[in-house]
Amino acid sequence: MSARDAQRALAMIERARSKGRASECKIVRPGAPGEYNPETGKVEGGSDPVTHTAHGVKDGYAQRDIDGTIVRQGDQRVYIPALGFIRPLTTEKLNVDGTDYSIVSVSVIAPGAVDVLYVVQIRGV
Repeated sequence: MSARDAQRALAMIERARSKGRASECKIVRPGAPGEYNPETGKVEGGSDPVTHTAHGVKDGYAQRDIDGTIVRQGDQRVYIPALGFIRPLTTEKLNVDGTDYSIVSVSVIAPGAVDVLYVVQIRGV
């Protein structure tokens, strides 16, 4: 995907958002674990999980793109603006409009050194 395609995708997301058609996308990153304190017998410190939220657009794959291996029937892709979001990892779940999906792959559009757009391939859990 080129920088121009990324601009079009970002504009598509903004149009969908202004019409109330964008999907709410969430990733919950676990907090840092605490440490065991032998004096109190408790785990102390650490941090709570952090939820990252953005609005994106969910899109299906064309039948010609479904190969049964990399892209399976039912897979979808979600376009998420990088600004204010975190780079998704394939070890995480992406919650889209209240439904959890496995992240299969993430394409990062970053003209230069700054992430602009994430194209996330998701699969039902």
